Amino acid sequence: MVWGLLDRFMRPKWLLDRILLVAEHVAESDGEALPSLLMNTLREHFGAQHVCIHFAEPGMLRPDTLEAVVAECPATLADPTDSATISNAEAKFWQYALRSRKVVTASTTSAAIQDELRPLLKAAGACDGIAIPLTYRGEVYAVINLYFKQTVPSKLATAENVMRSIRLLGNLVYGVLLQQYHASALQESDDIALALAQAVAARDGYADGHVSRVCALAGALGEAAGLSLAEQEAVCKGTMFRDIGKLHVPDYILQKPGPLDAAERTRVHEHPLTGERILLQAAIGTAAGSKTLEIAASAVRSHHERLDGSGYPDGLAGPDVPVPARIVAIVDVYAALIADRPFRAALPIPRAVRILQEMAGPALYPELVSLFLSREIHAAVPSKSLEQPIQTATSKAAV
Repeated sequence: MVWGLLDRFMRPKWLLDRILLVAEHVAESDGEALPSLLMNTLREHFGAQHVCIHFAEPGMLRPDTLEAVVAECPATLADPTDSATISNAEAKFWQYALRSRKVVTASTTSAAIQDELRPLLKAAGACDGIAIPLTYRGEVYAVINLYFKQTVPSKLATAENVMRSIRLLGNLVYGVLLQQYHASALQESDDIALALAQAVAARDGYADGHVSRVCALAGALGEAAGLSLAEQEAVCKGTMFRDIGKLHVPDYILQKPGPLDAAERTRVHEHPLTGERILLQAAIGTAAGSKTLEIAASAVRSHHERLDGSGYPDGLAGPDVPVPARIVAIVDVYAALIADRPFRAALPIPRAVRILQEMAGPALYPELVSLFLSREIHAAVPSKSLEQPIQTATSKAAV
């Protein structure tokens, strides 16, 4: 009965048991069975006839995982002649919750929507349903639909503790799926990895080709600094993915035309740590490339550290900053100086060089800046190819 299970679900020990159950599977599972595990957990312990998950971006799921999720939808249980109608009704139901970011029940929607939902409920063997949006880092990434044989009690739809608990269970699963999605994209091929890095760069307003060119600069500086070929590859990857952690930074922060407030700066300052986690996750299970990704991950974490200790996230100084990170830092600063920013236009090359020289010592490592300029590595790639951002209404680098 929903009423009894509602009371049980709100008991701390019962809830802790459910969270620990899912968390144990998250730690041990390869991720493929996690959506089904979540659905089965809610079905078994919440008394629902059916539990369906609709992802806002289904492309992040592997085909077999997506097929398993779709198989749980009521439309798959219906007569083929009715499946399209039922599928459309369910889409309207969960997308309403997605757009409104609110919990909604079938019995409390408008009369028109209830009419459309009747065949859906019949196919599910239910008389009512509830759609619950799931949020991760402030964004709605999926909606869980639960269908019951009885009317959903209003207390269930308004009990924030219950909703928060369901979202926590969902986020445990989604966090693993998200990391695996990034890791698999990195492992597929260099072309896909490059495309992912360019997509991140495009979010900051850089044009196609930016990532390849900046990697070439980093590789050349690494070679001039005497790094081995393997270390040069790691520096290139670190440069390529230096900002991949910004995938977890909202657009309104990245594209903000004015100064960031303290909370927004904190979000931005988290991106090296997030980027490191993504690369280390990708390194797991990659035999030949794991060491390269580990070095690249270290460079990503520390590329905003400064010689005088004024950088982030760890406040490293002097020799404590890894050499690959020092190289990535110089290339990152140079690329930012000659690109349009929300608060200023791209700087001319001579002005960018002067700023780089001024930063050598207090912030950037003088010997590497000297190599970068004396070997004319900065001039090896035409500045125009680096400085032209994508011209859209919203796409501009912010940080």
